[in-house]
Amino acid sequence: MIFSSVVDHDDAGNNRPTKNIIAAAEANKISRVIETSLLGIYDEVPGKFGKWNRDFCFGGNPEGSSPVNADQLLEDSGLDYTTLRLPWLNDRPEVKYSITHHHDTYVGISGSRQSMADVVLKIVADPTFGSRDSLGIADPDTDGLTRPVY
Repeated sequence: MIFSSVVDHDDAGNNRPTKNIIAAAEANKISRVIETSLLGIYDEVPGKFGKWNRDFCFGGNPEGSSPVNADQLLEDSGLDYTTLRLPWLNDRPEVKYSITHHHDTYVGISGSRQSMADVVLKIVADPTFGSRDSLGIADPDTDGLTRPVY
């Protein structure tokens, strides 16, 4: 299993980190890949916060951005991938999150690092969890807020 905890922010179209991960997985016959990304890569975050996040993270339009391209590269690779679309993170100790999938509206805007680690450990324990999917993870209590909870 390969786990990349770095969001691919390489120049759009290059995506060297993701391409290197795919090549390394193929060369070493590793089929399971987990890569972190950002909420909003599918323009799936509603409301005022969704607009702010889109403007801040993607210059107003996620289409064609490096994180979006990285997700597509993984999907097209044939590998057993999971993209983790992380919210704005905080250091709160609680583990509390909801999970959304590729075509779902994102629920929440913030989440604890502990919650993100819990999802990763679930995948490690059961590699079928989140298989060939893009998982949005956030504390549902932060849904509808207009700014991240730190």
